[in-house]
Amino acid sequence: MLQAGTSFLLTAGGYGCRQVLQNLNQGQFSLNISKTLADQIQKQGHLKVATEDDCPPFEFLLNGKPSGFDHELLARLREAVPFEIQQDIVPWQRILPGVKQGQYDVALSAVGIADDRAKFLDFTMPIAESTIAYIKRKDDSSIQGVKSLSGKTLGVQQGGVSMAAISDLEARLQQQGGKLGPIKQYQGFAQAYQDLINKKLDAVLHNIVSLSVLVDEKPAIFELGEQVSRKLYAAWAVKKGNRELLDLLNQFLQQQWEQGTLKKLQQDWFKMTFDNLPQEPLLPGDRRISS
Repeated sequence: MLQAGTSFLLTAGGYGCRQVLQNLNQGQFSLNISKTLADQIQKQGHLKVATEDDCPPFEFLLNGKPSGFDHELLARLREAVPFEIQQDIVPWQRILPGVKQGQYDVALSAVGIADDRAKFLDFTMPIAESTIAYIKRKDDSSIQGVKSLSGKTLGVQQGGVSMAAISDLEARLQQQGGKLGPIKQYQGFAQAYQDLINKKLDAVLHNIVSLSVLVDEKPAIFELGEQVSRKLYAAWAVKKGNRELLDLLNQFLQQQWEQGTLKKLQQDWFKMTFDNLPQEPLLPGDRRISS
């Protein structure tokens, strides 16, 4: 998977870093990479990123091949940097612990920006909105809004922001005189959707992008319901304190936004665009992350 510009990783000593910096100064690459970061990447031989295997339209496998919004951005990132990027496609539950433990440099995924995650991760500028809503069976007339989710059996992703959104939903239900019903956790959403069809669940909670695409593809089966959480954003993430890598990723995403690429990919994959995304990562409810 080596590409043009990665030869500096195979060069011993400090020459490789000097060479990549020289290449950058000569305009062969459009991103600025610090010598410290170049040294780090040279030492380990590549940048290692993790993507999910079951979160369409962001990341998923199609006939065994990686596809989706983040995969297209990754392909562009590979073209923009002078080093190899090694990709692992793994279940969601392995990605954030892997970044925290140093197994991966980047969670190149639709990581929901959340309070608990901000304790051990730093986030890029958002790549999409990721507010949580619910989806129900088209023929289920018993659910007509958030209030009617009271007592219903709900499916969420284990370790995902859909699970984290349960507290928001519970508070809303209590305000309306309702109560939270049984919660079933799934490793991925494919099984949750199947259980919804088979009436083992009453609704599934997921981000509005993924649910909107699913309803667009299967309008006779599913119906999109209301939002159940505060406004959330999705971003890429690095281990907390890895500021130079974070700066590099933000440079790349900012360029994609300014060139119109990010908006085009949103339209292609999400069938919607987010024209007013914040330029910094924000916690649920548009709260700033304290330093």
